[in-house]
Amino acid sequence: METLEIEELKQKTTKNMLFVSLRNMGIQAISTLGFFLLSLLLGTGEVGLFALVAESIGILGYFSDIGLTSALIQQKEEVSKNDLRTTFTIQQLLVLISLIVVFLVYPNFSLARNYGSKELWIVLSLCFSFITASLKTIPSVLLERRLNFKLLSIIDILENISFYAIAVIFAFLGFGAVSYAIAIFFRSFLGVFLIYRYSSWPIGFGFSKLSAKRLFKFGIPFQLNSFIAMAKDRLSNVFVGGILGRESFGILSWAQKGPRIPLALMDAIMKVTFPTFARLQEHPEVLQRSLKRSLYFIALFVFPMLAGIALVSSDIINIIPKYQKWLPAVFPLYFYAVNAAIAAVTTPITNAFNAIGKITVTTKLMIMWTTLTWLLFPFFSIKFGYVGTSIATLIVGLSSVVVWILCQKIFNVNVLSTIIHPSVSTLLMAGSIIIFARLNLPLPFPLLGKIIVGITVYLAYHLIFSRPQLSWFFDQLKKITKK
Repeated sequence: METLEIEELKQKTTKNMLFVSLRNMGIQAISTLGFFLLSLLLGTGEVGLFALVAESIGILGYFSDIGLTSALIQQKEEVSKNDLRTTFTIQQLLVLISLIVVFLVYPNFSLARNYGSKELWIVLSLCFSFITASLKTIPSVLLERRLNFKLLSIIDILENISFYAIAVIFAFLGFGAVSYAIAIFFRSFLGVFLIYRYSSWPIGFGFSKLSAKRLFKFGIPFQLNSFIAMAKDRLSNVFVGGILGRESFGILSWAQKGPRIPLALMDAIMKVTFPTFARLQEHPEVLQRSLKRSLYFIALFVFPMLAGIALVSSDIINIIPKYQKWLPAVFPLYFYAVNAAIAAVTTPITNAFNAIGKITVTTKLMIMWTTLTWLLFPFFSIKFGYVGTSIATLIVGLSSVVVWILCQKIFNVNVLSTIIHPSVSTLLMAGSIIIFARLNLPLPFPLLGKIIVGITVYLAYHLIFSRPQLSWFFDQLKKITKK
């Protein structure tokens, strides 16, 4: 890759990264407002029911791909029609097998759990969503390979707006948990219609042994990590949900929601940097700088948001008396927030490992995390309930220090020195908010006071100690707005 091509790639990556970050934050704002209204209108058990069923059906997604789409994105050369149709054919076959398994297993499971019509409608809607998601895969891959995230972003935003708008309306009308099902049907249909309207491809079935062999070479090791991740996250969540019950699982779902909001920024950066890092494999110095910059700016924005969410969550709950049913979720939220901060730094590094082809490294890490999860989650959940689950989550997250050590060896990137300023400034911000809260000043809006104090302290620190990084960031914004 020539120097000019690298520079163009860097500029395009930066532009897309900023755009997708803003898009993800917009989506999170929509989903947060929607979730707030739904959790206000619905009970903890209904929220827990949907979360539990969604996790169960979400497991199917890991069996419908086997890593072929990631292989298409990572592939250096242009993808052919044979590659696309081979991937599509294999994927649809796996989707069909997965759905057959669901319809064979669900009747007995439903009887054992005493499920009724609302549970059935949620399952059917999620299966429909599963089918439409598989149909969207190839158009999405083509857009990602061209680093055209604008269209994907618009479709995602429209899907999220439609989902929460419809879910809230039907929950308000008294449909309960079935509101989720109605909203999922509509969102799924809208998403597949829009992406084929604006990013069609020569859809069809076919199979090329040569294409399949090449794609499987990367895809199967990559998907092995996804299977392990599924066992670590979704499968363990379903198991824990069975231990805790709907009510407690609903509280955990609420506690996890807040810390997931800032991770939208991490997801945006990962989405853009995966194909970029793959193209920079032969330029380690450029890759190193890109990774360091990604980690720094993720920490810069994610860390203070996580601290802020944790420190004002109880204030937000107490504003509305009807919302105080979620107060038990505040304590586990603290553990999830710290774990999310660790994940915000760790996940982009493992993403970089995958992008440069070091899949076996990620596989070993996933095996470590999965083993710890299945050892700790059941024990802590049985012993301490939903609070124990959140504690176990943090303990598993702390093992990510291994990833930071590997990052130093593979990319020559010192993670601690890269994120030192965001870390110190966040601790100072948190300390200032806690001190302000203990002053018990007779203010009409104590929540607003906490937010102002926290933002002031955080910005002041970075204006003093991080001027070069901030200048670079605003220079990139200027370049984008000029184009």
